[in-house]
Amino acid sequence: FLLFTISLSGTNQPPNCYLNASASASVTENLNKIMGDVKDERPDDAWVWIMGDDHCWNSMALIDMLRTMDRHPEIDVLVPLVTKRNPPWHLVVFDEVGEHTDDGTPMFKPIPWERVPSSGVFEVDAAGSAGMLIRRHVIDAMEQPIFYSTLDSGGRQVVLNEDVTFCTRIRHEHGFRVFATADVVLGHLGIFNVRPMHNGERWGALTE
Repeated sequence: FLLFTISLSGTNQPPNCYLNASASASVTENLNKIMGDVKDERPDDAWVWIMGDDHCWNSMALIDMLRTMDRHPEIDVLVPLVTKRNPPWHLVVFDEVGEHTDDGTPMFKPIPWERVPSSGVFEVDAAGSAGMLIRRHVIDAMEQPIFYSTLDSGGRQVVLNEDVTFCTRIRHEHGFRVFATADVVLGHLGIFNVRPMHNGERWGALTE
């Protein structure tokens, strides 16, 4: 994973960015190392932006997301629309379904395309971390490890990955809110993704 920590809130000029990258074998280790650097060494940074290295980015994606955060102070975490790698290209944004595993872990399901507005933001219960833009106060409120997977009662099987666990913790423990923006769509490199539209048509070639 690559990650930006952003120092300025201005959106009419390029933000002052500090690029921090980590390349350990574990995504979770990468995320926690970089979050620790932010907490311990970069007190003036206002946002953290997680940029996956296997995604295709529009050149204005970060600026568009920063402007959205400026317009919506109620948003603590903002994610773009990201799809799974394979058909039927489920969105990587989720609803908590109100059911729990035997050990009390909440269960989630992908939000269907029909719920996605043609533009603007909508609230979600959890999301993948690719493209996730996090306000600084969210990171400051949490203790390490900030990212970790939730395991079953036997401690062997992953029940919730680190992204969904992070979103669940910040919502339930701190009252923070997670939103997705329909105005930034993110695809995987080398994969043809499609997005169904409200009029029944489809457009693709997010990545080719």
